[in-house]
Amino acid sequence: MAEDDSMETLPPPAAPKRKRQPVSRRAVVGQLWHAAKRQLDSHEQHLADLPKGAPASEADAKALATLARTVRELVAIEEPQTAKRDKQPDELSAADGLRHVAQLRQELARRLEALAAEEAGEGAQEAGGDGPI
Repeated sequence: MAEDDSMETLPPPAAPKRKRQPVSRRAVVGQLWHAAKRQLDSHEQHLADLPKGAPASEADAKALATLARTVRELVAIEEPQTAKRDKQPDELSAADGLRHVAQLRQELARRLEALAAEEAGEGAQEAGGDGPI
């Protein structure tokens, strides 16, 4: 009977944990926008409640700066998604842009060498005295 008593005191087996569904990037960004909007509305209300002519505190200025930075970051997060959709097919990729820059450098070097050779030729003519007297 001692064996039966020990079995009764064991806790019941735990239910399997549910896996959380992955949250989409769009949903997270949307939640962040809503939170920023609520914070901004709250801050605006706080500033509206200040007596007329009373300056905002340093804490208010810091809160506003933080909200501005948050909005800037949220815009930056969304920008790559928008840019990918709006990207024109004739725009250069990063690798194509680097190749284009390398070609421009080569062309510039060629032209500079031609100019230098041309000036060196003119300098030789002036030194030789082939010009009119």
